[in-house]
Amino acid sequence: MNMSNNKWMDDPVLNGISNEKLEILTKIIEGAKGMEPKQMLTYFIQQANMAGKKGINFSNAETDLILNVLKENMSPEEIKRIDMIRQIVNSISKKRTR
Repeated sequence: MNMSNNKWMDDPVLNGISNEKLEILTKIIEGAKGMEPKQMLTYFIQQANMAGKKGINFSNAETDLILNVLKENMSPEEIKRIDMIRQIVNSISKKRTR
C-alpha cells in the first residue's frame, strides 16, 4: 500500500477539522479508489448528502481538497468534466444558502 496517497491529510484546509468530518473525508477518498470518474462523482455526492443529513457539511475548500485527491489518476478530459460539475454544484449551493 502506498502511504504517499495520504499526503492530502497534511493540507492546511484540514486544520481544526472535526474527527467525524475527517472520517467521512477519508471514507470518501478510500471508497472512491479504483472507480470510474462518473461513479466516483456519484459516490462523492451520495456520501456528501448522507453527511449533510447528519448535519455535516463540507466547505468549498474541503470539497476542492477531496476532488483534487480524486482527480489525481484521471485523464484531462475526466478532470474537465469534474471541474464543470463542480461549478454547477457551486452555483446550486450558493442559491441554497441565500
